[in-house]
Amino acid sequence: MRKGILFLAGFFTQLFSMSLFAQKAEVLPKADQNSLLWKITGNGLQKPSYLFGTIHMICSGDYFFDERMKQAFNETEQLILEINLSDPATIAQYQQGMMLPAGKELKDFFNNAEEYETFSVKLKNRIGIDAALFQNLKPLILLSLIAQKGFECENTSSYEMNLIEMSKEKNMPVTGLETTLAQMKIFDEMKDSEISQILIEGIEDLGNDSKLQQQMIAAYRSQNISELHDLILSSKEFQNQEDVLINGRNREWVKKMPQFMKAKSCFVAVGAGHLSGEQGVLNLLRNAGYVVEPVGG
Repeated sequence: MRKGILFLAGFFTQLFSMSLFAQKAEVLPKADQNSLLWKITGNGLQKPSYLFGTIHMICSGDYFFDERMKQAFNETEQLILEINLSDPATIAQYQQGMMLPAGKELKDFFNNAEEYETFSVKLKNRIGIDAALFQNLKPLILLSLIAQKGFECENTSSYEMNLIEMSKEKNMPVTGLETTLAQMKIFDEMKDSEISQILIEGIEDLGNDSKLQQQMIAAYRSQNISELHDLILSSKEFQNQEDVLINGRNREWVKKMPQFMKAKSCFVAVGAGHLSGEQGVLNLLRNAGYVVEPVGG
């Protein structure tokens, strides 16, 4: 049970990566808006690398990874993810980082006992979770469970975990663009009031979130990153966090990617929400001198 909860916590951390709160003005040509797979060349690269937009959890029936994606993966020599989920040290960091500091509990994130009690009752009635079991764990675990409730299917798939399995079959090294501690820091630096508001609104908007989730999956399956961008912007829970959750991380990733791509041909897989926008990975790579082209289906 504990292992399952920790995995869900990791999923929620990654789920933020789907969120694209970048500038509303589109900077990509229309032809660029319908591809999840991008070829990276130029700027001194001896071999091309590929950038692939993932969705961190999806119903198994909606999962797809077509032949051009498989071919691109097989042409590369190293898998790069947001974080290296194949590394035991990464999992250990998650486990160590799940606990709240001594003396702090879940109820302390709420303005008062009445607000917490209201949340606790709704959590139990609508999702079937007893908040008392999570008093000493960081709220992102509960956030992950609430987010998962939006999936109307029993079986889900993870692009990251499937890519890791594929990398094992060809003895491909795996690395990460950031550490678990860096991702944890995003949540740790949020105000208690921001966390409690996200928890409350997550339950209140459960029905709407489910509809939004379906629309996002449809946009992802059609590989329309522009539509995905607009849908995520409509999610009110995470607005005003774009630079912390998305743009700043994009900038750091694009600083690190050249060292990997110069050494080996890479298959870089990050949340699809990171691709588009003025501060998106595609535009930042182009600004850094690379040729970035969609690989058509």
